[in-house]
Amino acid sequence: MTALAAAPLTLRPVRWSRLGWVAWRRYRFSLFSVLGVLGSLSVYLVIEGNRMRSAWASFTGCHPAGSARCQFAGQNFRDSYGDPGLLGVILLFLPGLVGAFAGAPVLARDLETGTFRYAWTQGAGRMRWAVAAVVPGLVGSAALLAAFGALVSWYDRPLVDADITPRLHATVFPATGLAVAGWTMAGFALGLFAGALWRRVVPALATAFAAWFGLAFLTADVLRPHYAALRTKAGLNDPAHALVVDRWWTKGGVRVSDAEINSALNAVGIQSQIGRGRVAVHPGVGNVDPMQYLLAHGYQPVSGYQPDSRYWPFQWLEFGWLTALSAGLIGATLWLLRRWSS
Repeated sequence: MTALAAAPLTLRPVRWSRLGWVAWRRYRFSLFSVLGVLGSLSVYLVIEGNRMRSAWASFTGCHPAGSARCQFAGQNFRDSYGDPGLLGVILLFLPGLVGAFAGAPVLARDLETGTFRYAWTQGAGRMRWAVAAVVPGLVGSAALLAAFGALVSWYDRPLVDADITPRLHATVFPATGLAVAGWTMAGFALGLFAGALWRRVVPALATAFAAWFGLAFLTADVLRPHYAALRTKAGLNDPAHALVVDRWWTKGGVRVSDAEINSALNAVGIQSQIGRGRVAVHPGVGNVDPMQYLLAHGYQPVSGYQPDSRYWPFQWLEFGWLTALSAGLIGATLWLLRRWSS
């Protein structure tokens, strides 16, 4: 008998093209769902955006500008389109919802069902498998929302031109430009990390969106208004297209407290509410104009604002730190993945 020595079996890693097919199978339901939502919103934005542009063109083309007809056209435009309502809420939360919806199941679904034991033993390895699952979802969701953000910018253009909603406003800025891609990546990375911690899809999704919402609120209220030092403008009229962050009163060039303004108004029988430099007079006070009274007695209103010219520098800044945060979360997730036993 002749003994035949068996040649050692050499396993090659699964090709990236095959892993890409697996990623497509993984994301196709999420992709079609997101495309359906974005498609419906896009149709609405295009229809309403064209209507808005027609109304804006009617106002800007009206002459003479001071006539009652032109003033009515301007007021009608503001009444019809000045309040974004539910649409503004949807556009604000959409990047976080899409990102968390796409990111949370990436690891959590396989960990919850136990199929990761099969996936990790098919010639791919856990890290190769994880990279093939994470990269398409991260890049794809960010690209889709970036394209949708360009449509939102087109829709908002008449509102920006009319000085109704500045581009730096908290409901506009994170839904446009580069920031919308950054916030989508942050939602995806938070969903991925939460999925690695919970190992269950629904808790991971809820945790990721809650964390995303807290981060978005903190950024809008604390961080973004102070990316750069505020500029100031004295007078009753706010700067055009700017985001006013703070208001206060001065006398003789020195900032005065709200209590002093309140005391000055109470001296002439005006009951007022003072806050952030604003004066609100209760009904039935009389014929004294509180603003003119304060101006006549040496008080001057001052606005602290961020100019519209800082829109793109702020966009790059926010996109940069959101990208760094997302990379850190993904790195932490992969580190956890390496430490797990099969």
